[in-house]
Order: sequence, then C-alpha cells, then structure tokens
Amino acid sequence: MALLAVVVLFHWKLTLTRQYTWLENPDMANLVLPWLQFQAGEWRHHHFPLWDPNSWFGQPLIGQGQPGAAYPLNWLLFLAPLKNGWLRDSALNWYYVLVRYLAALSAYALARDLNRTRIASILAGCVYALGGYVAATPAPQMVNGAVWTPLVFLFLFRAARGDRPWANAFLSGFFLGVGWLAGHHQMNLYVSMAAVGMWIWLCVREGKLNRTMLKLAAASLAIAVLASAFQTLPMAEYGRLAVRFSGPPDPLRFNQTVPYSVLEQYSLRPLGILGTFIPGLQKGANAYIGIVALSLAVLGAIRGRRESQVRWLAALSIAGILFSLGPNGLLNGMLYAITPMLDKARMPGAGTVVFAVGIAPLAAYGLDLLKDSSGRTSAILAMIGGTIAATAFILTEAKIDFDERILVTAVAALLAAALLAVRPRWTGFATLGLVLLELANVTDYFLPNRSDPNATPILNALSRDRDLADYIRSRSVAGRVMYDDQLIPYNIGDWYGLEAVNAYTSGVLTKVWESDVFSHRSMDFFGVRYYLGKTPLHPDLKPVFTAASGIKVFENPTVYPRVWSVHAAASPPVRADLLNAMRDPAFDPRNRALLSGPVPQGISACGSALDDIQMPVHQSAYVKIDAHMGCRGIVILTDASFPGWRAAVDGKAAPILETYGSVRGVVVEAGDHTVEMRYRPWSVLAGALLTACAAGATLLQIRRARRQVLAGGI
Repeated sequence: MALLAVVVLFHWKLTLTRQYTWLENPDMANLVLPWLQFQAGEWRHHHFPLWDPNSWFGQPLIGQGQPGAAYPLNWLLFLAPLKNGWLRDSALNWYYVLVRYLAALSAYALARDLNRTRIASILAGCVYALGGYVAATPAPQMVNGAVWTPLVFLFLFRAARGDRPWANAFLSGFFLGVGWLAGHHQMNLYVSMAAVGMWIWLCVREGKLNRTMLKLAAASLAIAVLASAFQTLPMAEYGRLAVRFSGPPDPLRFNQTVPYSVLEQYSLRPLGILGTFIPGLQKGANAYIGIVALSLAVLGAIRGRRESQVRWLAALSIAGILFSLGPNGLLNGMLYAITPMLDKARMPGAGTVVFAVGIAPLAAYGLDLLKDSSGRTSAILAMIGGTIAATAFILTEAKIDFDERILVTAVAALLAAALLAVRPRWTGFATLGLVLLELANVTDYFLPNRSDPNATPILNALSRDRDLADYIRSRSVAGRVMYDDQLIPYNIGDWYGLEAVNAYTSGVLTKVWESDVFSHRSMDFFGVRYYLGKTPLHPDLKPVFTAASGIKVFENPTVYPRVWSVHAAASPPVRADLLNAMRDPAFDPRNRALLSGPVPQGISACGSALDDIQMPVHQSAYVKIDAHMGCRGIVILTDASFPGWRAAVDGKAAPILETYGSVRGVVVEAGDHTVEMRYRPWSVLAGALLTACAAGATLLQIRRARRQVLAGGI
C-alpha cells in the first residue's frame, strides 16, 4: 500500500486533478487512443477485437500487435464504464498510473528477493517505474511489457541459485512470454536477448557446460515462447503478409532488412549518458534516474560486488546502456549483424529498459550499504552538487540560456551529502524523498494542462471533426472514406467508427498496398464513396458538405457497390498480369473476376442482370450477404482477403477465393442464399491454446515444487 500511495501521489497531475493528460503526443493521440477506443467499443458489443475494418480495407487487429488486443490487463480498461460511448479521461489516466504501479511492484519484488530492506526495495520500485524507460515511454504497447521484466530476472536468479530451480525457471519464462502479450516486439526482444545472455552465462560460467542449467534454460525459454504465442503467432502471420513503414521512403517487406541508418536515428545519443542524472540532456532515449539514485547504484555495485547477483545486475546495466548507444556503443552493431530479426526492433534506445532493470535494485543495495561508506559518498555528492551549482551560476552570469532544472539536481546532491554526513535514523525515507524530488523534475514535468486549448492541439483535432463523421453516418448510402492525412492526422476510422481506407499504422497488407490504393480506379473498385479534404483527390469528385473546420466531404459518383456478383472468371498465370489487368481501363471488374487460384467449374455466363446482392450486416469480424443469383456465379466482397476468414453459404462451409489479387469471393449457386463470413484465425486459436498450456505447465511446476518442499525434498 505504501508503494501504491507513493506512485499515485507522484502522478498527482493525473490522479488528483482533471487538468493534465499524457496523450498529447502524435503517436498516442493519432494512433493509440483510436485503437483503444475501437477495442472498447468492440468489447461493449461483446466482440473480441480480432479484425479492424476501419483501416486499409480491413486488417487483423491482433496481428498488428501494437493495439494490445491480446493483453489481459488491457481488457479491464476496455470494460471500464464509458461516457457517452467514449473512454473516460479519468479511466485512461488511472490506467497509465496503475501500469506504473505494477512496474514498481515488480521491481520492489525483485529487490526484496535480493534481501533488500523494505525502504530500499520501495526506492528500487520508484527508480524503475518513475524514472528511466518506464517513465519516458507513454506507449502502453511498449511499457506494459516492461511491467513484467523485473520478474523475469527475479525468478531467473532464483533458479540460478538452486531455489526450486524448475518452478522458478518456468516462472521466469512465463513472465518473459507475458511481456510479449503487451503488443510491441521492440522492448520484449531486447529483454529476451538479455535473458538469453544471462542463461548462456550461467551455463558456461564454470568453464564447462553445466547441463542442468542448460536444461533449465531450455525449459524457461520454451515456456516463454509458448506463453507469448497468443500474440506472437498472429504477429508472425501478419508480418509475413504485410509491408512495414520502417523509416525508408518505401515500405519494407518482411524479408527485407531495416537499414542500420534507421537504427542510428533511434539510439541513445552519447550526451544522453549524462542525461541519466542531468535534466534536459535526454537525447534519443531517456534513461534519467537522477544523481542520488545513480550514486546509490554505483555504491551498491562497488560495495556489493562479492555477491554474484550484484555483478549480474551491474552487467545488465552496462550492457543495456552500451546497447542503447547504437552506433556509438559497438555492442548494438555487432548484434544487429549476427542476430536474426533484431533489425525489426529499430530502436536501440529502448535497450534502456535493460539498464533500468539492473540499476534499480543496485540503488536498493546502495541504500542498504550506506552505513559502510557514507562519508566518502557524502563527499562525492557534495563535490558534484557544488560543481553543478557553480556551473549554473557561471552560465547565469554569462547570460547563457540553460535548463534551470539542473539546479534541482545540485540541490538534491547537496542535501544527500548533508544527509549522509549526519546519518539520522530516517536516512532511508529522506533519501527516497530526494530521489522522488529528482524524478518529479523530469517525469510528468511537461504534461500539458488541458485548460489551455493551445496546449493540446493534437487531442483537440479528435473532437474538431465530429460534424464530418455525423454527416457521413447520416447518409442513407454507406461507403468507405478516404481522407487527407495532413488535415486529419489521426485514425478517424477507429475513432468515429467509419470504414476508412488510409490509416496511421506501421504496416499494410502487401496485396492491398500493391493495388494502387489512391488511384481513382481503386477508389471505385473498393467502394470509396467519400473523400475528406480541402480539395478533391480526383477532379470528378463532387463536394456535398463543408465542416466547421473547412474540411469538405467529396462524393465519388462512379463508386462500385461493396458487394456484387460476376459470372465469368479468369486466372492470370502470374500476379503481375493480374495487377496489370486491374490497371487497364478497358477491363471491367463488374463483369469478370480475376482469381489468384484456379477458376471454379460450372460458372454460368448468364450475366448479372437477374442477380440481387445485398449486405445487411457488416461487423468487424462477421459479414452477412443476402444473394439472389440467376445462375451459378461468384459473389464479390471488396474487403481485404486474409487467412482466417471462413465462409459459409446457407450454413455450409464454402471456400473463400482471393479475387482481383486482394479481396474475397465466394461461389454461390442459382437461387436465394445467405453468405456469411467470419474471422476465425488459426493463429489466434492456436496461440491462445499454447499460452494456456504455458500457464498450466507453470502452475503444475509450482505445485510440484511445493509438494517437494512439504515432503522435505528441497
């Protein structure tokens, strides 16, 4: 409870007022918030959010990973009471804070397991969760994984010292896998590499292969793979079939390597090393923990070096910071060259999470070991504080602008020096207070106040376009929307529940991207009825509405219906021929289907005049089409084709044909029929089963270990 109180009070701007927000950030407001809103709506309609129909003609939501659809703790947010159908600001703020509390609790547990005192363990929790990577990373799909990182090493260390090794090896792997469920691969890949590196060291540290440790490592990593499967299997399926916007001008396919020049852009700058304790020097990444916490960590590493686990923590911290430096740290470049898939993570700066998980418990060691060397530590802190204060004075006299927050660092260092010189009984509590003082000087410092409309321009845009959405929803004829993303930078589709084409995402299905999605022909073909912008994307689009913002709605008069039927089909021998045919103005998709596979037998050439095709239901993962067919033909739905979609005609399973290179078709006989399509991907079902198996195997190992303890076996 004490740790919870500290975290809640530390984030007073978000928990005790309604003035501030953590979402005024392009990625958070334009991408993450619409994702969360869409998922909350799906849960309210009792749908698990597997598929997102509101971007790029439909994409697997869970397969994209970053929406966090597979992360159980996100489900609690989605089930929180809504306000007029919208996520509440208060719910989002508490979500943000409670995630940090869980991270603090995990780091606290790690420190306690290393036999640190309660106050020192609370300090470790605060350093990990209120500073460094966790504090500097607002994206929930990244920071949610970091919540469990301390537990990965807590149970790994237990297994290494022979404390119920099998149960703890399983637990270490399980929490490593749970981190992957949070959504983003970036941070979790780095933590996984750190865990693998630690296991390798444990297997060979005695100069020969420790077979028992090798078995524990294999079991732990196998459990991690299984536990992560609910998220990683859908991600792997989507990743192979999508292009990704990774930094170069053109999107990259899965088998293309992200250039190292991209990684260089997202590395911790060398000056950022000083940014671990000086505010304002956080360059490329943020590893800030403050001078007091850093001094304690260095002290803990030096004074506790005889303990193997202290040496391991120090190694993690050093490796984490060196890796984060990217091109300036050698380690990252070498691993990039030899480690499969490492290029996909793109951001070496996120390696600061490994630095944080090592440095936080070391600070706890330092606090507990102050009594052995407080005099020397006091002198060093006094010298640092005095130097910073003198530098600030010189800069002020020279009328050179600088970040005045460094004076708080100087004050904290000087107060810590005085505290250690006197060493009262309440030294631990006072030291914790100084650490929190420094962390507050950076964390939450720049949160914008929503009472100032100029402070939240990105969030304000989300409510600005309500009249556009209301107009489109009021039209009797439904249709997809395309928009100028310079004027509407956020995902208006997910935010307002519109079937938008373009969206701010990290990837697009390859076959969709190859379809010239912004051409007039593609707009017609895919049923894009409306375009939102100041000027029409194509000359023959007609203005039908002007919003208060000045953005206009243009209607496409030549748009195709969303569903239709054909009674002729061809199968081009190569995909290039199919794409070229789709670009040919002489080709009419309404009369002939182009199939990626063989043409079904018995397609009748009776024409479509006698057909009547309607789509009364179009939900995220379920579509119902009523088809009256004059003769046997193919019903076309211009939603993206993707593995996992299953069709039934009058309740009987029917194959889905990939038509025109990217959309779905189903063969339907003459007469009246009901065509249904459901998204039931094997990757999600198998992944959920494997994750459940990992949880079950871990629980069985824990139960077995407890029985052995009771029987006196261990």
